[in-house]
Amino acid sequence: MDELEKFAQYFLSKVNVLAAVPFAGAVSYIEDVTSVLMFRQGQFQVQMFIVPEGTVIPEHIHPNVDSMEVYMGGNIKFSHSGKFVSLAENISAQPGSLGIAKLRGMTIRVKPNDLHGGVFGAGGGVFLSIQHWLNNIAPHCVARDYSGLSMGADHTAKVIYGEVKSPVKKLESCDAAHLEY
Repeated sequence: MDELEKFAQYFLSKVNVLAAVPFAGAVSYIEDVTSVLMFRQGQFQVQMFIVPEGTVIPEHIHPNVDSMEVYMGGNIKFSHSGKFVSLAENISAQPGSLGIAKLRGMTIRVKPNDLHGGVFGAGGGVFLSIQHWLNNIAPHCVARDYSGLSMGADHTAKVIYGEVKSPVKKLESCDAAHLEY
């Protein structure tokens, strides 16, 4: 088990999430996506992303971040390496007990050069990003450490590390998983 896997296991099993949100810098916005900083310590941080329906997060990488994306709920199709992750498809149609998503807690490992993205269907979706920041880069909103097609002008303006291109058209599902189309 590597450092990120150990931290993710610790965070998911031990941390009282309600008590871990920092006082300063708790919320970030990129286009219509809200990020809540749940935890930060040294080179590790956890962000919760709340994404409205109809949102496409185009394929991209985070050059300074090793992460695990954790499905919490909603209608999300995650992509990795150009394809949609089969377990994530139609997740909202699979409720478990008390209406909670059956696959809640499913994780996807995303290394610094792993192309990934997502499509958010009816009702939107929520996921955690558990991050290990690399290359002596201080943790900040992961959407600002980004190479690929941006989500829009606001996103393009906020990127600090990486190479970002502004979209020339409305983003579509094919922008999130190029090998699917």
